[in-house]
Amino acid sequence: MLDRPGYLLLASLTVCFAVASPSAEAKTAKQVSKSQAPNPDAQQPAADDTTLDNAKDAPPAPVLACSGSFDRASSHAKLAAAFGEKNIAFKQLEGTGSRNERVTVLFENEPVKQVVIRWREAATRSGIASIEISAPSIWIGPGGIRNGLPLKQVEKLNGGAFSINGFEVNDGGFASGLKGQLASPPGGCSLSVRFEPGIANPLPKKFAAIVGNKKVSSGDRLMRRAKPMVSEWSISYN
Repeated sequence: MLDRPGYLLLASLTVCFAVASPSAEAKTAKQVSKSQAPNPDAQQPAADDTTLDNAKDAPPAPVLACSGSFDRASSHAKLAAAFGEKNIAFKQLEGTGSRNERVTVLFENEPVKQVVIRWREAATRSGIASIEISAPSIWIGPGGIRNGLPLKQVEKLNGGAFSINGFEVNDGGFASGLKGQLASPPGGCSLSVRFEPGIANPLPKKFAAIVGNKKVSSGDRLMRRAKPMVSEWSISYN
């Protein structure tokens, strides 16, 4: 234990150090702050652009045509050979009225590449009945159709306006009256395109005129204000 004079000396030094320290720390912090302050004249590195707004930034999208692996006579085995056994599954379809319907799913665990195939002969998994591509799957289909495509772009592909079923019903958003390359794709298949409103789903009450069991022109003013985008497309064989 320190004697009293030694104790008083130690206490005095401690108080002096405590008083002096904040000033020294502030001075050091000021020097560090000044040394690290950004130079407005220095050229700063460009920030990474992580958006996919530009086509050049997006991953290449696969193309699905009514031919090759996806032609009318294709089969589960043919698709497995083309895309790999690990990338294909035959499973019961969920969320439909048919409890026993089984389908082939390509890239089940990769939503941006997923494809659902229904068969005319389910027992042998052969003869394509239909192929469905739902968002966010990025496949490009006949005529350049793809998910996320805005209404005006589809009109360009179609060569003019068409009709859209009113939203928020079972068959809501499906297009009809498609023409040209969208109406008769090469390979003998038929194309179906479905839209969802881009501003909100469900739509605000002021959009009631384009909701329900009715057909609305793609050129309708209210339809355009809803900013529809393709949310699903499919091909089918008769």
